[in-house]
Amino acid sequence: MLSQAEIDALLSGSLQAEDATSGETLNLAELMGGDGGTAQNGSAAGSDGPVDNRNIRPYNFWSPDRFSKEQMRAVELVHENLAERLTTAMPPYIRTEFRPRVVHVEQGRSDDFLKELQPGTLFHVLALDPLPGRMLMVFSQEIIWVMLDRLLGGSGQSNVPGKALTDIGQALMNGTVEYMLNDIKASWGKMIPLIEPRLEDSTNNHHWVQMMMGNARVLNIVFEVTIQQTTIGTMGIYVPFMMLKPVANLLNPHVWIAGQEEQQPTDESRDLVFRRLSKVPMQVRIELGGAELTMGELLNLTPGDIIRLETSVSQDLRMFVSERLRFLTRPGTLNGRMCVQIKSSVSAEDDPTLFEVNS
Repeated sequence: MLSQAEIDALLSGSLQAEDATSGETLNLAELMGGDGGTAQNGSAAGSDGPVDNRNIRPYNFWSPDRFSKEQMRAVELVHENLAERLTTAMPPYIRTEFRPRVVHVEQGRSDDFLKELQPGTLFHVLALDPLPGRMLMVFSQEIIWVMLDRLLGGSGQSNVPGKALTDIGQALMNGTVEYMLNDIKASWGKMIPLIEPRLEDSTNNHHWVQMMMGNARVLNIVFEVTIQQTTIGTMGIYVPFMMLKPVANLLNPHVWIAGQEEQQPTDESRDLVFRRLSKVPMQVRIELGGAELTMGELLNLTPGDIIRLETSVSQDLRMFVSERLRFLTRPGTLNGRMCVQIKSSVSAEDDPTLFEVNS
């Protein structure tokens, strides 16, 4: 088995092999491009002159690329939209300017990315239900302390990098990430509908995060964050390939630009909705009338007393469906039981005074 260095040497044309029959050394790269093959410029093997400019590129067998260029661009568009949303949503929360900008998108092994982070980094573990796996959100120490200072009423000039984060500070950062979940949902929702992001956990245990992520292939999206017109630090999101594998066909820039095609309702879908709604129980209430009593009169009530209602015999009674006035009815009896007959449907536009009592 060849090592990575030998593979690189092979592809660069500097690896020599010995011919067992003649004892001479052969350049493997020339064999790949010359004997029995075709050069990049289309000339057949064995033509006069050396073969140059072969279409050979290095390939890392230990950490192969899993995301195509189109998929990477689609995820980048999602997070560029997230940056725009956070620019609008975050300032009221931390009471100052918050402007993230996507500056780098790269794929690789998770352990290679995680070992570059500072000790004590706070990891926020996010789930995108119903997708499998977990993604990570990480803020640099400088951003964390500035945001905490603003959340606690400070000026945002805090500069205490390296200081351990307390439980209160971690709880405040958890609240900040949960505040971002609606924007994360809106950004991903245009490409992947019915997605529900949630904060599953947060920890500064570097080893636990490495054990959870393993050597999974991830896409690292790096944001440069500006607070109070000063670039403070970075925010990183690590999305594993296995999380997006079930929706790989949707990771396309054209899907993002065009948006999801809206499904037009059909007669069959309308009938299905109506059949299901017809089985939903609804509370119906008929209001016979009302009366106004003093506290003394109410305390002196005894069995057999009669309370005069403000409704006349000839007046229509109001029917409420789920506590909303919908119909006017006329009382009566049917087979020895009290009943009402619907006279008309009503709305606030017809007669606003009908809604005054129960408004």
